[in-house]
Amino acid sequence: MANRKAVVLIDGGYFDHLKYYLQDKRSNSIDVEKLSLKVCEGMDHIRTKFYHANPYQSNNPTPEEQRRYQSAQKFQYAINRIQNHEFVGVGRVKSNHVKCPKCGESYRTFKQKGVDVAIALDLVKMARKRVSDVFILITGDEDFTSAVEMAQEELCNVIVYYSHDSGYNLFGSKRLNNIASDRINMTLDFLEECAME
Repeated sequence: MANRKAVVLIDGGYFDHLKYYLQDKRSNSIDVEKLSLKVCEGMDHIRTKFYHANPYQSNNPTPEEQRRYQSAQKFQYAINRIQNHEFVGVGRVKSNHVKCPKCGESYRTFKQKGVDVAIALDLVKMARKRVSDVFILITGDEDFTSAVEMAQEELCNVIVYYSHDSGYNLFGSKRLNNIASDRINMTLDFLEECAME
């Protein structure tokens, strides 16, 4: 019997949390290609799509904003150079000024907008076209639940890979995991097997 075909969809914002987690705990960085091949073990890896928004840039970018943007461009270029991998630049990063409720000090937070929608639409579109038998979704976001349900209505399997460590703000949505065909918790040891050499 022929191997099942698999497409990997990576939520870039979630990947950033995974990368920081592994760097802080084990002083290693995740290799996107190794991660793709590991989650596709036993299946034919058709493609990996990595979705992320470009870093925030103000109207007059600071040196730090410019550095972050250039670093992101290098990362995007590196992903596109890997066979059967594609960087999908979508959405935007919104800057918000908030006040700390305890000390009253003002600071800025950054949040991606539009990335989840792009992943969800792509997942459903590819499932309807029967691009693959299996879709592997690397995320912990509950917002994908409806898209996963719709993809599975097309008789495709969706496997969710997530990590859980509340100390690092890493979670896997119970609702998403319950609706998926399968769900796999990426432990630190799992992530370390996907580390750069």
